[in-house]
Amino acid sequence: MTSRADDLVARTRAFIDAHVIPVEDESDGDVAAAGGEQLRLQLQQRARAEGVFAPHAPREFGGLGLGMEQRAPVFEAAGRSLFGPMALNINAPDEGNLHLLDRVAAGAQRERYLAPLARGEQRSAFAMTEPPPGAGSDPNALRTLARRDGDGWVINGRKKFITGADGAGFFIVMARTSGEPDSPAAPRCSSCRRDATGSASRGM
Repeated sequence: MTSRADDLVARTRAFIDAHVIPVEDESDGDVAAAGGEQLRLQLQQRARAEGVFAPHAPREFGGLGLGMEQRAPVFEAAGRSLFGPMALNINAPDEGNLHLLDRVAAGAQRERYLAPLARGEQRSAFAMTEPPPGAGSDPNALRTLARRDGDGWVINGRKKFITGADGAGFFIVMARTSGEPDSPAAPRCSSCRRDATGSASRGM
């Protein structure tokens, strides 16, 4: 690692020890009991002040812009606490969705989806799993269909066990754009606002 990465790992460990683990211990690791969304915002504000927030996010949106090799030990340091990834804005599915959007989103998509996610202003969800006989982890089994409609896409299908659905500002939805279920898929990741999904969340 570089000296910069070493320093960030050390500061992340210190931040976790001083500001995150004590909160976790008080609530016995229960995020909701510790404050839920309000706790997330408070810890992330503190992480910004300590210079350890969003190590993976693009600099243009307030992140530290670390590459894969540099960010891995930082993630490991944050992972010493159950609340650590949330505090640094690297928890699932936001971390993976942010990485995906940074790679493929362009123009207005970066401002609409990537920017608020990177800054911790919104959380995101990842919708892959479908009710039987739809997809679990195999995209070839996708039954959700995305079709072109003018300048946008219309998505038709059902999803369940959506990671991060509760409180998410937008969803990344896995859908096929051609072919039939159980044939090689042409999968597409579509970002859509929560209020555009026709979704309903139910607690379990």
